[in-house]
Amino acid sequence: MSTGSRQHEARLSCPLQRKHASGETAGQWTWVVNLLSISSFFAVVVYLYLGIYALHLDIHSRLNRIFGLLCLSLSVWSFGYAFVYAAPDKPSVWFWFRISSLGWCTFGGISLHFLLVLTRKEKILKQWWLYPLLYVPGLLFFYRSWTDVLTAGDFLWTPLGWTEVIAPEGAWFCLHITNYILCILIGVILTWRWGRSSTIQRERKQARIVVFTILLALVLGTLINVILPILGFRGLPGIAHIVILIWALGIWHAIVEYRLMVLTPSIATDEIISRMKDMLLLTNTEGIVIRVNRRTEELLGYEEKDLLGRPFDAILSGEEIPETNPSVNRALFFKTKTGDSIPVSVSRSAITDRAGDAVGQVIVGQDMRPTRRLQEEILIRQQAEETLKKAHNNLEVLVQERTASLAKTNEALQAEIDVRREAEALFKTLFDKTPIGIFIAQKGIVRMVNPEFRKLTQFSEGELLGMDAFSLVVPEDRPYIIGRIEKMLQGEQARPLEGRIIRKDRKTRWCMGSFSAIRYQGETAILGSLMDITDRKQAEETILQLAYYDTLTGLPNRVLFHDRFTLAVANALRGQKELALMMIDLDRFKEINDTLGHSTGDELLKGVSQRLTGLLRKGDTIARMGGDEFILLLPEMARREDAEIVAAKILKAMQIPFDVEGHRLSVTASIGIAIYPSDGREMDILMKNADQAMYCAKESGRNKYEFYQPTESR
Repeated sequence: MSTGSRQHEARLSCPLQRKHASGETAGQWTWVVNLLSISSFFAVVVYLYLGIYALHLDIHSRLNRIFGLLCLSLSVWSFGYAFVYAAPDKPSVWFWFRISSLGWCTFGGISLHFLLVLTRKEKILKQWWLYPLLYVPGLLFFYRSWTDVLTAGDFLWTPLGWTEVIAPEGAWFCLHITNYILCILIGVILTWRWGRSSTIQRERKQARIVVFTILLALVLGTLINVILPILGFRGLPGIAHIVILIWALGIWHAIVEYRLMVLTPSIATDEIISRMKDMLLLTNTEGIVIRVNRRTEELLGYEEKDLLGRPFDAILSGEEIPETNPSVNRALFFKTKTGDSIPVSVSRSAITDRAGDAVGQVIVGQDMRPTRRLQEEILIRQQAEETLKKAHNNLEVLVQERTASLAKTNEALQAEIDVRREAEALFKTLFDKTPIGIFIAQKGIVRMVNPEFRKLTQFSEGELLGMDAFSLVVPEDRPYIIGRIEKMLQGEQARPLEGRIIRKDRKTRWCMGSFSAIRYQGETAILGSLMDITDRKQAEETILQLAYYDTLTGLPNRVLFHDRFTLAVANALRGQKELALMMIDLDRFKEINDTLGHSTGDELLKGVSQRLTGLLRKGDTIARMGGDEFILLLPEMARREDAEIVAAKILKAMQIPFDVEGHRLSVTASIGIAIYPSDGREMDILMKNADQAMYCAKESGRNKYEFYQPTESR
């Protein structure tokens, strides 16, 4: 220890400085000292809890580990000060003060490290010189604190406990304060800019919470621990470690409310795979299972550890996946742990690395048992409906025959009554037990319903009887349904109808209905049956979306574009007008994909798609052909210059940078234009000529458009 430090410690040997140890003054203020010590111990507990909580969320996350280290630094700081406030003598004060210095000397560097990771400054974090710059100053300050004067030149006893006597004239003090403030301010600026540039609302809120709480803690802590002591106000001990609870609790709030330090790409990927409703297996190139999802475990009855390392063929029931066309769907039978066989619709795709070499396979399977059960149920319902109709028709025939012979004898009448009762009982039994929703309506009013119909509509029998039958139909579908039923009553052959009904809970369901004209209580009535087909309609919509639209950008694909082109050509022929076809290719897109990754490239393609869509007129069509290539159709052009105007707008729009995953990307486009019919009458020819013009634009410098010119005219 240096002579200066010993002199500072020796000052406490003065009786005036030790007066706190006994007498009335110490007794009056002991509870205050204890309160500060208790507050410091409380801060220790809070910091340790937050650090452990963050590590528990994801111990493999670098952000969570550094936050844990930050909480440990604050815990040491608070722990030392808990004893500084109530130390019995000055040597004890100096000892615990130096213990606490391990926390407050390293706090600035760890805080900046944490904020660099939070704001994803990966390029900076890869530099080797960053870590000595972050942590060496803190270690030097810690060493200085133990061997000489750093911040505190002495300690005075006050009514609130021991208070530091700041030594601001020292160079070490200035270096320490400068390092501390620079680390915090740089971190605040980076966090503020990160929040401003983020397109994710959750990250913006995280940034605002972190910046606000750290600035509040910085201002209050610096005011109490540094500025007031320098100005000569020594009545309040240093409580910066308690004030920093504001920032720590702000980060905790961001964790709880906005999933800070929780939602990582690996966690999100695992969660998506785990929650897939279909089976998913990953195998290596030898066909050995290396990953399965939770749905696979549920269907087969195995745990993941039982399947890992096994050949994929070993869990099949004598089936093998062919080596050709691996992505084609086919039905396979999987063996469960209990020995049963499960039919599964399987598709398999190869996983390749960037070089295009196969590194494994992904196998996705859908349990076919629900589909087969649904098919069986539909068959049963159809058979039940046919049986019910035949039974009703037979009943009417029997009634008519027995009525004709009513006058013969009372005995014949009684026999007819018995037969009718039996037939009605049979009809009622079939009506109530059939697994489809059935109702009878007369003049549009519901007269009879079965339990399945009540279950489908969620109305009780009392609510349905007397209700307008068409009030159950969605208003938009009523004219169509009413018109078809009226034609059926006029003699047109009845066919199944599809429409939507409104349940009691106001939710709509798609139903397939069959309607027949019958006699009920001597008058014409309608016998209707309804089957819920909502799941099938949703599946059809999904298939339609996949068939006609690009899965990444949501733009029309080549199939839908061809249909719209055919329609546009027909309109152009009728109106004797031209139309334009543009091929648009992004310049140097491959460089962005290679340097920033396919994820960034995909997000950029989405942004380009949205921007191009915003430039279209009503009736124009933009489609994605694949990769970074788009095709634009301008139908019914009044003049050739319209195509030039649109192409110029596209080039101008591309000059505005795109904000993608924290990157500000600038991209240009090259455009080739072909005119119908002068440059071709078939879509393939126009696309070829537009593509040729687009490559001319690229060869002449990119970021421009070119009209197709025949080779002989160049």
